[in-house]
Amino acid sequence: MHYIGIDLAWTYTKESGICIIDDFGEIVYCEAKVFSDEMIASIVEEYAQDGAIVAIDAPLIVNNETGSRYCDGALMRAKIHGKNLSLYTCSRSFMLKHYGIVRGEEVIRAIRNRMPAFSLNCDPRNKKHVIMETFPTGITLGLFPDAFPIKYKIKSKIEFEVTKSELGRMVDLFKRLSDFNPPVHNVTDFFNDSLGIQAMSKQGFKNLEDKLDAFLCAYAANWLAKNEGKVFGDDQEGFIALPVIDGNSVHVARSKGVKVYNKLIRDKIPQIIEQSGKQAIIEEVSGKDYLELLNAKLAEELQEYLDSESVEELADLVEVVYAILDDKKISLQEFELIRKQKVQERGAFKQKLLLKEVIES
Repeated sequence: MHYIGIDLAWTYTKESGICIIDDFGEIVYCEAKVFSDEMIASIVEEYAQDGAIVAIDAPLIVNNETGSRYCDGALMRAKIHGKNLSLYTCSRSFMLKHYGIVRGEEVIRAIRNRMPAFSLNCDPRNKKHVIMETFPTGITLGLFPDAFPIKYKIKSKIEFEVTKSELGRMVDLFKRLSDFNPPVHNVTDFFNDSLGIQAMSKQGFKNLEDKLDAFLCAYAANWLAKNEGKVFGDDQEGFIALPVIDGNSVHVARSKGVKVYNKLIRDKIPQIIEQSGKQAIIEEVSGKDYLELLNAKLAEELQEYLDSESVEELADLVEVVYAILDDKKISLQEFELIRKQKVQERGAFKQKLLLKEVIES
């Protein structure tokens, strides 16, 4: 049995994510790229020979010509762990006008052409070939209510650095799933680049985000196959199914007030945290991960200096520079020679010169 999550793009030019978890709690496939409907159906067929639950983040049943689907409204009216969700609502006329298709329907058709046993069903328990609609933001609230909201989607009004930090927080939360029922054991094999998120371009970030949403869908399929979840709507007019853990079983992080940082710190910070009566969870890093963290810390300290122009922040910036030099095995003496050579060749900044224009001869 396999549990397949699809973060489905609504058009054929955008990237979709696909993630697959097996019955042993291992991720066996996780990819994000531009998939055709036939490519998606072929992957599903390959992994569904002994049964599969397919959870898709996209509208699968859109019978309403205008307005919003009943399931969308029902989800937004409900409270999950005491909180409300919002989502992008749609109608058939809107989707056909703007996208030309209801792609969820096309993907279902492609899958069923290959494997007619598949059916849309809002309760996958004790069934072998089920397709269902789910919603990653709702999955996140259902599984990690103490950490919600996690704003890891790129938005024009939110600084990209903040969004990257939120995605790192999301990846860090996945480590909890090894203790969930059902568990996932090898999350870090596929999402072990969280330490380098701060150095990502928007393109690389979006690729990781698509994989992450697909993984959430795959885990929802696995969870819902073994537990009773929350279902909004029905399999005639459209439904959304979500995993929602028992409020009494919410991870210990809620009662302990855990704050996730996932960033490099000075050597004495753990001791200072412990002396304040709190517990610090520390991991020693090395190699490429360490250098990526140093680079992220350099950017952080630079921004803090630019915001405050404080000499103390400048000292922090220099400390990170020293750490990078040490990691690259360059002594302060060598670095000083490099600095002096650049001064000799190009000068320093003592004359306070501003270059305004260069006129071609």
